[in-house]
Amino acid sequence: MLRFVTYNIRKGKGASGRSQTAFEQLTDALRSREPDVVLVQEVFHPSDDEARHQSKELAARLGMRSFYEPNKHRRVGHHGNATVTKHTIVDSQNYDISTNRFERRGALYCHLDVGGKALHVLNVHLGLNQRQRVAQVGMIREIVKARVPSNAAFVLAGDFNDWNRYLDPIIQRDLGVENSLGTGAPLARTWPARRPVFCLDRVYVRNVATHRTTRLTGDPWTVLSDHLPLWAEFEL
Repeated sequence: MLRFVTYNIRKGKGASGRSQTAFEQLTDALRSREPDVVLVQEVFHPSDDEARHQSKELAARLGMRSFYEPNKHRRVGHHGNATVTKHTIVDSQNYDISTNRFERRGALYCHLDVGGKALHVLNVHLGLNQRQRVAQVGMIREIVKARVPSNAAFVLAGDFNDWNRYLDPIIQRDLGVENSLGTGAPLARTWPARRPVFCLDRVYVRNVATHRTTRLTGDPWTVLSDHLPLWAEFEL
């Protein structure tokens, strides 16, 4: 069984955006779940302290390896997506799916070796505008065509910012994937964490058997980020 998490961690600042301890608590909470693969968005790397690079720190605390690429650069540092896993990363690449120069977005691809079986993973964070998101799904479709064989195990997950659920049928149709919650099942509300209303975070699969997908809620998840994480269990 493959235990899988996707989580927008809000740069480790907690649900309030001001916490000084949320990142440490977040890593402890994830470690207690013993995941195999963790996809995180809004991962922050400060420019003045390499020891506090969140992707490296999270991987070290979980006893895993990580692949991170920045999407947005600022004077104080940069942030982007990271894939953290206990499995071997055979190949990896970050794709720029930004549609303008102000709101930088990325799709982080990894090919994992899971006990001798190939698993292709795409970790995404889409834009705030619906037209932007539709264009980004088109870019993701081309990435999948280029990198993922049609018969290979594939997981697409992350923060889709699809608050009105417009993209869900488009993604399933155009990418040949299924929502891991199941056909016709309601999407999981993950934002805002303290009182979730919108289903922003998703897990889609192809050629993967899903045993369970659920959001992690309650203590401590409601205070660790403004998003709730999604937890999924797969079998290749």
